Amino acid sequence: MNFVDLVKLKLSDIYQDRIFYGRSKTGDQLSVRITEELSEILGHYTTGKTKDDYLFPANYDGSTKHYEKYRSLRRRMNGHLKTIAKDAGIEEHFTTYTIRHSWATIAKYIGIPTEVISEGLGHNSLKTTQIYLRSFTNDVLDEANEMVVC
Repeated sequence: MNFVDLVKLKLSDIYQDRIFYGRSKTGDQLSVRITEELSEILGHYTTGKTKDDYLFPANYDGSTKHYEKYRSLRRRMNGHLKTIAKDAGIEEHFTTYTIRHSWATIAKYIGIPTEVISEGLGHNSLKTTQIYLRSFTNDVLDEANEMVVC
């Protein structure tokens, strides 16, 4: 989920075992299944809130009027992610965007079709997803070639 869509979530976006949301960039309606781990995290953020309350403390309504607030939130989140990355020994640039990119790259490496990855990212175009994904290393391609030849 894109960070802007995450901070706009309200408690009313949760129904049964899913989070339903509209992708800000495209307007597409998407949903995410609530896993056991996510349910535990959400339990912390839902206690004492009503359906009209924002899920996370960002309280961003998505308006252009409050866009500077969103940018500030994103900068702060990316700062926290930078600290986490440093503590974990990750030297690469680590942001909310790279988390999304990493999900897509991992999905590609484990064999999930690009069409499914594209839908998961909320892209309207397969080309956008293909740009998003990194090229496989020669080792992965060599291994695939061996499997096909045998």
